[in-house]
This record gives sequence, C-alpha cells and structure tokens, in this order.
Amino acid sequence: MQAHPNWAGFAVLVVSALESFLVVGLFVPGTVVMFGIGTMIAAGGMSLYPTLAWAAAGAVLGDGISFFIGRHYHQQLRVIWPFCKYPTMISRGVDFFHRHGGKSVALARFVGPVRPLLPAVAGMLNMPPSRFFAVNSLSALLWAPAYILPGMLFGASLGLAAEIAGRLALLLIVLLALLWFSWWLVRRVARSFQPHAESVQLRLLDWSRRHPVIEPMTAALLDPDHPEARGMSVLSGLLFIASLALFIIPRHLTNDNLLSNVDLYLFNALQSLRSPLGDRLMVMITELGDYTVLYGFTALLTLWLVWRRDWRMALHWVITVATVGLLTWALKVYTAVPRPPLLDTSVMSYSFPSGHASLSVAVFGFLAVAIARELRSSWHWLPYSLAVFLVVSISFSRLYLGAHWLSDVLAGWSLGLIWVATLGIAYRHHPAPAIPVYTVTPVAIVALLAVVSFHSARVLEQDMAFYQPSRPAPLALSQSDWLKGGWKTLPAFRDDLEGRHHHPLTVQWMGRLDPLRHLLEARGWQVPPHAGVVRLVDLFNSKAKLADMPILPQLHQGRTQTLLLTRHLPGEDRILTLRLWESGYFDPQTHTRLWIGNASLLKLEDRFWLLRFLRTDSDFNTPLQQLSAYLSGLDVRRVKRDNAAVSATDVDWDGSVLLLSHPPALSE
Repeated sequence: MQAHPNWAGFAVLVVSALESFLVVGLFVPGTVVMFGIGTMIAAGGMSLYPTLAWAAAGAVLGDGISFFIGRHYHQQLRVIWPFCKYPTMISRGVDFFHRHGGKSVALARFVGPVRPLLPAVAGMLNMPPSRFFAVNSLSALLWAPAYILPGMLFGASLGLAAEIAGRLALLLIVLLALLWFSWWLVRRVARSFQPHAESVQLRLLDWSRRHPVIEPMTAALLDPDHPEARGMSVLSGLLFIASLALFIIPRHLTNDNLLSNVDLYLFNALQSLRSPLGDRLMVMITELGDYTVLYGFTALLTLWLVWRRDWRMALHWVITVATVGLLTWALKVYTAVPRPPLLDTSVMSYSFPSGHASLSVAVFGFLAVAIARELRSSWHWLPYSLAVFLVVSISFSRLYLGAHWLSDVLAGWSLGLIWVATLGIAYRHHPAPAIPVYTVTPVAIVALLAVVSFHSARVLEQDMAFYQPSRPAPLALSQSDWLKGGWKTLPAFRDDLEGRHHHPLTVQWMGRLDPLRHLLEARGWQVPPHAGVVRLVDLFNSKAKLADMPILPQLHQGRTQTLLLTRHLPGEDRILTLRLWESGYFDPQTHTRLWIGNASLLKLEDRFWLLRFLRTDSDFNTPLQQLSAYLSGLDVRRVKRDNAAVSATDVDWDGSVLLLSHPPALSE
C-alpha cells in the first residue's frame, strides 16, 4: 500500500465491493480484510477518511450490482446456478426480507449468512430502487467505520506494544491468532460433524449388538436403556491400559525425529519473544492450569453439585478429572522425559505429558460437555469455545515459559480428550436430571475466579521469579580494552525482534548508575513516575498534555531499562530521554559494570481517536547532541560505528556513540 498509494483506495473499493457482492461475499473474508485495512491505517500506510470513503463506496457498489441482478432475473434466480443447488439460501433471505421489510437491507449488512443475498432478494421482490439505495448508502456509511475502526484501534495498540517491545506486540498477535483459529475450528467442527454424530452413533451401536463381546461397553456409552456402571468400568480399564500403551511410545523415539525438531524450533522461537510484560501475562494464565487451581475449582463446584443432588454430573466429572490426573502422574514417572533446559528442573517433575494441558482439558472440557447438554444444538459451540480458549491459553503459556515441549502439550490434550469424550458421551446418553445452566455457569465462573485470585495472591511473585530464564554470567572487559575498541563488541541496536534495527544504542557508561543519575538530576533531569495502571489511563485522555503522558518502558534482550531519565525541553514538543541497560560486561579491576543505552526524543502520537501515547522519534543524532550539553564533569569520548552498521537501518543516525566514564578512570 505504501509503495503504490494511488492504488490503495481502489484496492479497498474492490475488497469492500466483493465482500458485499452476491454469492462471492460468502467466500471473501471481508471482516478480516477490513480489520487488516484498519490496522494498516494505524501503521501509517493509509489515510483514515479517504479509506472510509472508498470502503463505503465499494459496499454501495457491491450491493447495488447484486440488487440489479435480482431485479433482472426475479424468481428465475432460484433456478440459476449456483442458487439451484442451495434453495434454502434464497428462502432464508426471502424470510428475512419479509420479516424486517426495507430495513432488512441495513440489518443484513451486519449479519453474516444473509449479507451477500439480501440485496439480490430485495431486487427480486421489487423493492423500489430509490428506497433501496437510500438504505444501502446509509448502511454503508455505518458499516465502513464499524469494520475498519476496530482494526485501527488494534493497530494502534500494537504500535503501543511495539514502542515497549516488538516482542510483546508479536506475542499478542500470535496468541490472538491462535485463539481466533481455535474458535473458528470449534465452530467448523460443530457445523460439519454435529449433524452426522447421531447417525454415526446409531450405526456403531447397531454394529456392536452383532458382537456380544463389545456390545456391553458400546451400550454403556450409547444406549440410554443399558446399565452404565458395568460396561463403563470395563471400558475405563481398557482406556487406562490404552492410554499407558499409547504414550509410552515417545520414550523410544530418537532425538533426531521430526517431532523433536519441531519441539526445539518452537521452544527457541517462543523464547525469542520473552519480555517482562509478556512473562507476567503468561504466568497469570499458566496459574489457571496449576494443580491447586484445577483441583480446588473441581472440588468446590463438585460440592455445590452434590449439595444440589446433581450426583450423576458430579460423579462423571470427578472420575474424569481424577483419572486424567492419575494417568498424567503415572506417565510422567514412567517416561521420565526431561523438561526444556531453561528452568530449575530440580523442583519440577518430568515433562511428558503436560499436566496443565491434560487436566485443563479434563476440567473445562467435561464442564463444557455438561453445559452443552442442556443447550440447543445451535448454541453448543459457545461452551466448547470458552473451554478451548482456556485450554489453548494455558497450554500456550506453558510453551512460552519454557516449561513444556510441544509434544508434551499434544500428549496432554490427547489424554484429556480421550477421557472427556468417553465420559462425556456416557453422560449425555444416559438419563440424568437437567442441570440449571443459568445457575451453574455463574457459580462456576465465581468459583474459578475465587480460587485463581486466592492462589495468584499467594504465589504470583514467587512464580514470576521461578519462570525467569537464567542469564549468562557477565563477561570481563577492562576499561582500557573497552576504550581501545572493545566498545564495538557491544550491540549497535536495541535487541527487540530479530532483524529489527529501529533503535540504535548510542551511549555506553562505565561506572555506577547513582553518580550519573545524581549529576543529571542536578541539571534538570528527573526520574519519571512509574507507568502504572493509574497513569496508563492518560493514554485514553484526549486532553492530556505532553508532560502528563506516561513514559513507557522499553526492552533490550528481554529486559526493561535499569535507568530511565527524562528532560522536558522548553519550547519543544519533544521529551529528551536517557535509557541504560545492563550490557553483560564488567571491569574486573574496579568491579564496575558497563551499561549500554541511548538518548532519544519522545513525541506525542495522537493520530488515533481513542489512543494517544509517546512514540520514539526516528532522529537519534539530535538527542545525542542535546545530551552532550549536560555531561560536563564527565569524561566523554565520541566514537563512530562503521558504515555497515549504520546502513542497516533507516533511522536518522550517523553512527556516533558516546563513551562515558569518571575522569579519574580515564586519566589513568
């Protein structure tokens, strides 16, 4: 879009027209595409108001052509390919039009299944063109911002996350994409397999009746008139043995097999996305799958079910959770697969399979089955989606924190699904009192939040320390070697995402941080207030001034800056900042550390309606010169990186680096 700005508006016109066009709109992911266009607006690739105009015009054009097609063919539209193969589609559109009248054109714009059909149906039913285009144009003017602005806000939030850490932004994208795919998959599976599930079960039951050995176990699952206990006990024993036999296999796999390579690749990829904020988010999510939380939640809700005399659900749920927990423990001990080489394994059990994955499937999966049993089939996807969101989030957090391999998670899912499916089918096909969904659901939510809150308040900071990856020991670099050229061994750019060179590191300081901080504070610099939750509210305050905006932290090699100082320059709409991180080097003679960072200018990013934040300016030469004016009394050496390092970025930087230290050390 940036390379061809003249075609950008036309591209939006075509996409929005196809999204609204007859039949074609069913296959064009217009919602996703328009959301992505909003994200590009936030990234500065396109202008807001022209893009909204192009999108609205495309929506009017697509619906208008569909309207005239329906007006031309009238009832013949029902027998024209491809409508002749799907007569219910047209019938559904006609019913919708008769139910809502002329306003159905506007409503259909926001209702997925009938959106590309209603304009043609309106033409087929002889809606006056003047009335159609009046409603069509008005709805398009509402549709364009409704679909584009959420993407724009999301893009702005990614820009905010990228200002802190590109790793955090990419982590959020990966997690949201994974959750969206999970939701799509659940909906797809429900729509594709649910209509055929009953017939498959009946055929299976009929087949088992011709085999007396298998019939008791199959009937225990599928026949409501068959006693459940005897067949289920035999089937449970076979499932127990099958689970052990199935998951013993990985113990005999070699380290160079495909799954091991995928394990290692994904482990390294996710470790490259580590950041303090991402760590805190993932630790809070992983605590949802801690044994204390899952067992405590199960116990609380089970006691409530027993108190209500919902014995059958309580029994099936407890058997599922207890069996999966026992099998997980047995498999861990037997297979003895070591965990990834990141955490302190002396206080952790073995890795395979993931207990967080298997138990979360057992707990939330069976609860979803029980709730879906009381809902209409068209709403089954809702509890299943919520369960999948929880399970996928917990499992992803285990991968991100380096506590499990991907194979551990897949095995845990498989183990949990085997038992949830088996006990869930048995529970659904045998008489049991209906559980009150509108009571169970809020009670379950409250119980889960109570257990999680109590557990997190006790162990969150402890878990944060535990899941921190180990850091290499600092390397020795004497001050003389540093000044003679050792400074070149330090990175030239802030290490955020691989290959992303947008913040050069222009300052190196040998010495303690306190003297430097005191020196600059005496000359008008200050330590900004912590950007806590209260101050972050100013990000949504359109009246907040530059000085009121929170200074966001930034990351280098997965760590936030150790020193952050700011200086408000009189008469300028910029804030001068100095950030320093640990470099990983120290002087062995004086035992002082070497710090690395940069001087930068922050400007107010206010292009978005709802979100404003301070973004780092691309000019790094000016702030370095401004910082030099406040360094009198220190020994300052100005050196330059070679052209190869400077040419690797598109920021305004001539390669200059300031080497700072105390005068006595330099004089020696």
